Parts: sequence; C-alpha cells; structure tokens
Amino acid sequence: MKKINKSNKGLNSQKIIYLIMVLCFPLFINAQSVLYVYGDVSADGDIPSGDKAPFQQMRLNDNGNEGMSQFLEALEEVKLKVSEVYDQEIEFTSKRLKNVDVLILASNQRMFSKDEAKAVYNWVKKGGGLVCWSDSAFGGKYDVVGVDNPLGRDSDNIIMEQFGMHFLVDNGAGNYLVKDYTQNHFLNANNKDGGVRFRGEGVSFVRVSPPAIVLAKAQEGGLGGKLWVNKKDGKLNIETDAALAIAKKGKGRVVGLFDRNLFWNAGGGTRISHSDNKEFTQRLMLYAAGIEDENRIPSRKNKENTGVNNPPEISIDYDLIENTFVKVTTIIKDKDTDQITPEINWKQIEGPADGIFENNNPNTLTPVIELPENGMYKFQATINDGEFHFTKNIKIERN
Repeated sequence: MKKINKSNKGLNSQKIIYLIMVLCFPLFINAQSVLYVYGDVSADGDIPSGDKAPFQQMRLNDNGNEGMSQFLEALEEVKLKVSEVYDQEIEFTSKRLKNVDVLILASNQRMFSKDEAKAVYNWVKKGGGLVCWSDSAFGGKYDVVGVDNPLGRDSDNIIMEQFGMHFLVDNGAGNYLVKDYTQNHFLNANNKDGGVRFRGEGVSFVRVSPPAIVLAKAQEGGLGGKLWVNKKDGKLNIETDAALAIAKKGKGRVVGLFDRNLFWNAGGGTRISHSDNKEFTQRLMLYAAGIEDENRIPSRKNKENTGVNNPPEISIDYDLIENTFVKVTTIIKDKDTDQITPEINWKQIEGPADGIFENNNPNTLTPVIELPENGMYKFQATINDGEFHFTKNIKIERN
C-alpha cells in the first residue's frame, strides 16, 4: 500500500486555500460600495414632510416617473453595490464613510456641519468618490416655494465648495443637450465631440474654481434651453459656469452635475432613457469610484444591437383653464424594440402675443402655456423617434 506523505498533503491543502483566495479576491476588490443620500420635503417646503406627501424624493425603489429604479438598475448593471440613507439619519464621520467608495448627494436638504464637511474632505483625499447634483425642488415644488429656492443647493455647497464647486440656484430655463466637452475623458468615451451626450432640464449650473475644472460648459445643444443663470447668481460666465465639473483631491475624485432629471425613470423634460443618459450615468459612477474600464459599459455595446423602429401612435388633448392657461396632454404609444424614446418639442407658430411656457419648458408631454392676450393661438408639436419625424398642431382661442 502506498504511504501518504502527510507533509505534502498539508502543502497541497495550503495551495488549494491559496488558489481559492486568489480566485475570489477580484470579486472583493470589484465590489464598490455606493451610498445614496436622499431627503424629505413637502411640496410647500415643510421639512420633513410629516403628514403631507413627500415631494420628489427620488428614491431608489420608486418605479414611478420621478423615481430612480432605472438609475439603480444602471448602477447594478456595472457591478456597483448601492444603498440609500435618509439625510436626517446619517452623520458624515470617518467611521461612517470608511467602507464607502462613492457618496451621492441626491435630494438632500439637511445643513451639514463643518465637522461633517471636513470628514467628507478627508475621505475624498484618501480615495473616496463624491457625486452631487442640485435643484430648487429639493426645497419644495418650484411654483409654490419659488424656482430660486436655495435650500437644496445650500445643503450641497457646504460640502462641495471645498472642492471648488459652487452650485447656483435653479434657472428654470428649459432643456439642454450636453454634447461638447473641453477634453477627451472617460466620461465622454474619450471623444470630446459628442462621444457621450446627456440631456438635462431646468438646471443649477456649477460655478467652478480651483481645484475643480470645467469638463462641459453650459450649452443648450439645440433643445432651446436659455443660456442664463438665476438673477440671484448675477450673470452667466461661460468659462466658469459648468454643466459638468470635475476635481481631484488627493486620491479621490469629485463630480458636480447641473441636473437631476436626467436620472429619472420618466420625469418632465428628460429621463434616463433619453440620449446617452444611461451610459453617462454608468460612466459617472464608475469614474467616481476610480474605475475607467470600457469593458464595464454594456450600454455602449448595446448601441450596435438596436431593434425594429416603428412609427409611434400620437394623441394630443388640451384644456383652457380660466380663459388664460392651456394644459396640454400628449400620449405617445411606442411599441418599438429599438430602445429609442420619442422626444417632443413644442413651439408657437401663430398668435396675437407670445405664449409663455411654464418653467420655459417646451420639451415635455404636458406643457402648460399662458396666453397673455385675447385671440387665436396655434402651437405645433414636433415628435422625433429615430428616423421618424412628425408634427401635430393645436389651435386655442382666448376670448
């Protein structure tokens, strides 16, 4: 009978354990942790909302139009582990941030302390990734609390100004398509001339100073967004007021973005399925985590695998309220498999005076338009769905 060499048996066991550790280790190093911070406000500005309905919290488990479930799916698709926390139930400390790779300041309103801001600063220097976007709606509904409500941006700026990023208040200026960058970068697939396009609506530009730099300037990209800032912020400076800003501090990365709507499931003006918003989302979070790996971007491969594009079904109805305001409802049924979402743009083509689009937003399925004078008005909707291009007209008379 052959004798077993016990020492060799022990050695083989050690090799097996070592092999298992080697094979499993990449799973651990690739499990980046993302912490998503949300807030709670009512439409009329109560914090917390209490007995009233929360206003646009942008929760990760929300499947509604203004929810973030598709955003969550996009992050999980690139192997990021995401959790969320209510801003009133977290204190930023070195201990709390120790196992976080990316911190997202999402719909928060809480005024963070100086100690918390310092903790975030030190965490970034050690390799943390910080992402932030702002909006007046983080203080309540814009037509109730005002489009220039500063609450959301003040919460963000306590932390972001340490990295040379000052968020402006919402300019309520319509839709923007960002397609031109200042340099080739992972965020634009190393193609500064439209490699990755993203679309926003009614925005808070980021005013940049060192160490931050402008990666994409304020730009309307053909969607009609006005290049201005809220009067509270003075005048637009095209060299410093950014749609997208980045900064490096120590080993960490910081990103400031002008809009939140681009991450929504199907919100007003824009959504995660518009343009390259999904791919941009994935690149944004990977970059913040210190990862610049094209192989982690499945949506770029999917661009080559589009399905059949059929014409959508379009219906438009409207109501004239108090003989002054027109509320329009557009329904577009698109049964394609091509992953292209129809986009709509409204314009006035006849009338005694210029109609006023609510929040200067003509890129929505449900515009509200003020008719300032009596007479006949004619508005035209242009609907684009890939190679298909449609126009639909409505006439409204104010007596």
